[in-house]
Amino acid sequence: MPQYTYKCPACENRKVVIRPMADDSPVLCGKCAFVMNRDFKTDFGRQFHGDTYPYASSALGVHPDEVKHRMKFDRDMGVPTEYNSEGDPIMRSAAHRRQFCRAYGVHDRNAGYSDPVPD
Repeated sequence: MPQYTYKCPACENRKVVIRPMADDSPVLCGKCAFVMNRDFKTDFGRQFHGDTYPYASSALGVHPDEVKHRMKFDRDMGVPTEYNSEGDPIMRSAAHRRQFCRAYGVHDRNAGYSDPVPD
């Protein structure tokens, strides 16, 4: 099962949780009982932005209020996807990105080798 790092917005406490990708239940801080946020920077380090995977795609992002609905839709489409706090999907690999783009019927007009292109 995947391992995720969470950070408390109130006391900065961090917690590592091992759970299924489909589990989107809130994680509570053990110190102050606030709902913790996923800490993508800790999980992905310096690879979080740029051309390496994983990375957040702002072009495919949604409003943060829509993330929970979008994650359910992604699972229903067969492409379970995590989102950051800004509503950007986290592309885990080139294959995941290709599958995500095909599920939504989008492609990259500036595509390179192995990137999603129109059929």
